[in-house]
Amino acid sequence: MKRGLSTAYAILNTALLIAGYVLAFYFAWTKSAAELLSALSGMVLGFVLAPVFHEMGHLWFAQIYKMEYVYFKAFCFRFIRQNGRLKFSLASPFAADETQVIPKCGGNMKKRAARYALGGLIVEGVALVLLLGAAVLCTVLKGSPFVLWTMIPYFAYLLLLNAIPAHYASGKTDAAVYLGIKKGEEAEQNMLAAMEIQGQLFAGKSFAEIPEDLYLSQPQLCEDEPLFAVMLDLQYRYYLEKGDFDKAAEKLNRLAQTQAYLSDTEVEKIAAELTYMHAINGDKDLAKQCKQICEEYLQQNALTAHRVLAAYARLEEDFEEVKARKAQAEKLLEREYIKGNARFEKILLSRTKEE
Repeated sequence: MKRGLSTAYAILNTALLIAGYVLAFYFAWTKSAAELLSALSGMVLGFVLAPVFHEMGHLWFAQIYKMEYVYFKAFCFRFIRQNGRLKFSLASPFAADETQVIPKCGGNMKKRAARYALGGLIVEGVALVLLLGAAVLCTVLKGSPFVLWTMIPYFAYLLLLNAIPAHYASGKTDAAVYLGIKKGEEAEQNMLAAMEIQGQLFAGKSFAEIPEDLYLSQPQLCEDEPLFAVMLDLQYRYYLEKGDFDKAAEKLNRLAQTQAYLSDTEVEKIAAELTYMHAINGDKDLAKQCKQICEEYLQQNALTAHRVLAAYARLEEDFEEVKARKAQAEKLLEREYIKGNARFEKILLSRTKEE
């Protein structure tokens, strides 16, 4: 669906949402103040539970199809997986709700990704049907149904918003992703290739052990497409592990040129890799400049940070620092739950000599 029609559809959905609330609150107001309060409670519950059910649907289907979530955000609840451990934090309820996953193995990725894309719609659709049935039953039995009726509009709004193949400012709907997978559209072909690489990494293969065609045989994307940067990053790591530093530098420099479309954290990660590349090439001035951009990122107790700082210390001929950084990195290698990534980092660490 074109962006203009998508916007019109979103506006229509919003109008229906407001109309649903107005109607429910009007009938509650005609009953009593207690029913009006009940209706208000239902509206709040709807805003909280609808995105939770939607994202939980993605999460459940991901687990069924051998994927592990690394990021989950619904309403104001957020979980981030780091080094295999989940960390909980609160988030803005106005930030985009999403679930990010990585496959635990390769194979049959088209079917698995398609089911995962539909998971939110399926679970939320079932929840909406159950809510409608409970509301009707409660009304027929002359109970207090307004807490249910005012939960329904936002559940329906979120379901309808994602049930058509539309492109909003926040990205593609679930239906658009599903159809893109089924039709083999360019962005989804790249997505499936990236997921296959991630699945094989999780299962234990390093980047250079994964077939080259997964990195290079996908359709070319525009720079503003998120998968463009993802595939460039994977290609960089593939060539870096193989020891083809010219091609690795080419991919990394191309990735650096897309920073207008990347988050600050992603830009810092690229600067860290540029620091590493300049360090192993012996260019002190450029390595120092890039290191200044990612100082905060390099302060983390993370494998990549220690690997980059070890290479930079080697450039500065600070061999004690090289040993210390490599020792810290080797401790973290044991905790790295993506085994292929651990093997990749170990190979790169071994290239930084301690003397």
